Amino acid sequence: MSEFSGPLTKLVNQIYSKADAEPFREPVDWKALGLFDYPQIIKRPMDLGKVKENLQSGKYRTAGEAADDIRLVWKNCMTYNADGSDFYNLAKNMSKKFEDKYAKLEKELNAAATGAGSKAGAKGANEPTLEEKRVFAKNLYKISKEGKKRLSC
Repeated sequence: MSEFSGPLTKLVNQIYSKADAEPFREPVDWKALGLFDYPQIIKRPMDLGKVKENLQSGKYRTAGEAADDIRLVWKNCMTYNADGSDFYNLAKNMSKKFEDKYAKLEKELNAAATGAGSKAGAKGANEPTLEEKRVFAKNLYKISKEGKKRLSC
């Protein structure tokens, strides 16, 4: 289990348990609902149940991958439903709440990984994962005093 999966699973469970999350818990049953254009419009369906399953099975390599799938739940809903509709507004509201909570979680994960305050600013495409940062930090302590002298030249 990755270091992010516990806190992220807790966040997903909090969202999942909300009454407003009911339409997002399972895949859209487009056939039963008569939404025959759904597969043409939504190319990659996603729901909170699938996100929970993926977190539990360790499918996500990073918290960002899981967050992207959660965002896809809201995006799909807002793509398919008309702007201003009940479902569109619900997804928009859920998205805002998720982003607020995820930003806090991300700061906590970064602080835990660096052992210092949280990192601010945009993440680069080549930024190492939290696990890579942890391994790097551990390896820094293994460098001998002689090695440190050579590095400081």
